[in-house]
Amino acid sequence: MKFLKNIFAFLIPLLSMLIAFSIYLLISNVVDNYKTQISRDYSIVIVTTAPIEKDNINELAGIKVERIQALPNDKIIDNIKTNLSDNSIELLKQKLPNFYQIYLEIFPTSSELEEIKQTLLQNKNIKKVEVFYKNHNQVYLLLLLLNSVSFILFFIITLFAIIIIAKQIKLWFHEQHIKISILRLHGASILYSASSILNYALLSSFLAFLITTGFLYYVSNNMEVLFPLELHDIIDIQINLPLELLKIFLLSFCISIFTIFGVLLKYKITND
Repeated sequence: MKFLKNIFAFLIPLLSMLIAFSIYLLISNVVDNYKTQISRDYSIVIVTTAPIEKDNINELAGIKVERIQALPNDKIIDNIKTNLSDNSIELLKQKLPNFYQIYLEIFPTSSELEEIKQTLLQNKNIKKVEVFYKNHNQVYLLLLLLNSVSFILFFIITLFAIIIIAKQIKLWFHEQHIKISILRLHGASILYSASSILNYALLSSFLAFLITTGFLYYVSNNMEVLFPLELHDIIDIQINLPLELLKIFLLSFCISIFTIFGVLLKYKITND
């Protein structure tokens, strides 16, 4: 019974922290995937009085320009030429400005986009810039908000988990003070004296990792648990499960081990 009590004393705070961390990882992956997806589809349209080349615009607001694509004027003329004479069409061809689509490597934020717009308008040959930002902005900002909230939640739970684990270790030292003192008198190191609490922590970390692995695997294959089905139509959700599990594994054991060694160091300084 005491064994289970000690295991659960470590397991519950660790498990809470790891589940919060896995939710944060899932939402971060969704944000990154959506950002990559819309960066491929999103473009800025500019109207110019003279032809431009990609070499003239390599970077905007610190974001690299992937490509600049010219929009053929013939398509525009074809849509309106039915009501125009041949002379008017020829004149329109001469007077019609140039239209270009600028594709960026990553999707810009609203502040970056405003900076891009102002930078482009400083070019005397560019007469108009259309950013079409609102089409993607609402969903993107919502995902960023979820990402920030999940990180704050994970951070708070991690702090509480460390505090609870540290208090549990101190309580164990208090209960085992006489036993540890005897072992220390016989030349045992503080690390050897605390071997049982280390075993509890490592076993609890492994159990928390296994449970979180099951949770992450289930949620990654049933994303409607976190996101509505409507969002799946516009977001390509891809999770690199082995990489995320490695992060969770490292976090689980590092938090336990560092917390224990921190308390051990404090105990050694106080009692030596």
